[in-house]
Amino acid sequence: MNPHFEIKEKKIIYDILDSVEYGTLALCIDNRPYAVPMNFVRIDEYIYFHGAIKSKKMKILAQNQNASFSVVENYSLIDSDFSSTKGLACPVTQFFKSVTIDGVIEMVESRDEKAIMFEAIMKKLQPKGGYKPFSDEAYNKTLKATAVFKLVANHIACKFKFGQHLNSERFEMIISNLKARGTKMDIATIEVMRELR
Repeated sequence: MNPHFEIKEKKIIYDILDSVEYGTLALCIDNRPYAVPMNFVRIDEYIYFHGAIKSKKMKILAQNQNASFSVVENYSLIDSDFSSTKGLACPVTQFFKSVTIDGVIEMVESRDEKAIMFEAIMKKLQPKGGYKPFSDEAYNKTLKATAVFKLVANHIACKFKFGQHLNSERFEMIISNLKARGTKMDIATIEVMRELR
C-alpha cells in the first residue's frame, strides 16, 4: 500500500467500521473464492455477523475458517479532467476510505453473546429503538435458530485515498473542480482532503 494512503490509528479504523452498514465477507473452499455482502457490527476488536444456519457460507466455514472482510466508504469520483489537462482517461479515480481485515472465524454458541451481538447491531442499524431487548425470552427460538460468528483479526489494513500523494497544483485543481461541481459528496470530499493534507 502507498504509505501516503495508509491509516494506522485504531480509533479512526473503528470509526469507519462503526459507521459503515455493510461490507463484503470473503471465504474460500476447494481453492474457489466466495464473497458475500453482509451487515455486521464491531464489538471491541471483533467483527460479528449472523445468518442462516443452513447456508453456503456456513458450509464453507465448517471446512475453512480463514476469512477476509472489507468495507468501503465512498467519496467523490474524480473525473479524468479534474486533475489533468492532457485529455487522457488515466487520471480518473475514486476517493474513498476502506478497511480490510484478515483473520479467522469463530462460531458463537452462547445465548448471552448472541444477544449482545444482536443488541449491538440493532443499535447500529436502528438507533431509534422500538424493539424488545434481546434478554427477552421471546427471542429464544430465533437466537437458537440463527448462526452468529465473529472474525478474529490477525491483520488490519486501512486506506484513505484523497490525493495526498499529488503535487500542490494537481491537488488544488481537484479541489477547484469539486467546488465547481458542488454536490454534497464533493463538499465532504474537500473537507477530508484538507484534513489529510
